Formats: sequence, C-alpha cells, structure tokens
Amino acid sequence: MMALVSSESGHFSVATTATTATTAALLRPEDVGSIDAIIQALYEAVSFTDGEGPDGPRLASLCGPHARLSKVHSEGIDDMSVPEFVARVQRRIAETGLHSFRERELFRRTEVFSGIAHVFTTYESRTAAEAGGELLYRGINSVQLRNDGRRWWILTILWTDEREGSLIPPAYLPRNA
Repeated sequence: MMALVSSESGHFSVATTATTATTAALLRPEDVGSIDAIIQALYEAVSFTDGEGPDGPRLASLCGPHARLSKVHSEGIDDMSVPEFVARVQRRIAETGLHSFRERELFRRTEVFSGIAHVFTTYESRTAAEAGGELLYRGINSVQLRNDGRRWWILTILWTDEREGSLIPPAYLPRNA
C-alpha cells in the first residue's frame, strides 16, 4: 500500500507499507530535475521485467499528491490514482501471465510556460525489454506537469491507445516511422 506523507516543511513524500513498518520511498533527484528526466523516469517506472508490475513507489514519487492517470478508450474513461493504476496492472498480470512489459517513447512534443508544461508523447508497448518483443499497442500520453521551483511534478497523465479508425497522426510519429 502506498501513502503520501507530509513533512513539517509541507512537502510530500511517498511511503509504502511493505511489512509492519512504513518506510519512505527514496526519491531519485535525477528523475525530477528536468522534463526529459521525468518523462524518461515515467516510462521506466511503468515498464517491468520481473512479472511484478510497475515500480509503484517510483511512479508515485514522480507525481503530485493528487495526480490522476486516465485511460481513454472507445467505451469511456478509466480514471485512477497511482495506487489504483498499479493494482490494475497487477490484476492484468495475474489474469494474462504477462511477465515482461516495456513502454518506450517514439516521439514527443513539449509546450512550456511559466512553470507548467504539456507533453504529448507517443509510445509503443511491447512484451519484452528488447525491441523484438511482441508489439502490444501504440498510443499517445498527454502529460501535464508543474515545476515548483525545486522539481517537476506530474499532475495528470491522459492516454489512449491507437486502434482501428483512430490511428496516430503522422505529426506525432518519428519522421522515419
């Protein structure tokens, strides 16, 4: 279980209850120092090779305390907190036997103004860490971020997968794709 813990200075950290004690997850300062770093860390946190699923504490450390992750699909929207997202992926692993998953960025468009940023990042998801794994899907993440003067925070991630009748436009793909 993950929880956000407030310090005396008003900053939040991620805490997990792995056993009987609550321990603060270690924030990797290099993950949140730039937009490039936090987007790379996001893709690393949702990818896995051990069959256990996303790195929930790392993902939570990238996100603001009220961050939302929302998947848009043809039937509607699945809106989740970080712990709900991790639990959802873990259920999928249990149901499908998926042991390895890698999501990688194909293309990015970034807009920044006065400490806020919007990143449109095209991804592909495969069943293995290597590029040769089976392609599961491609899509676009729309990531909204905020810089508080010390670090970047992910506020929301809204994403949708490419599907028949809704292909990724060429403007959001690498030129050689």
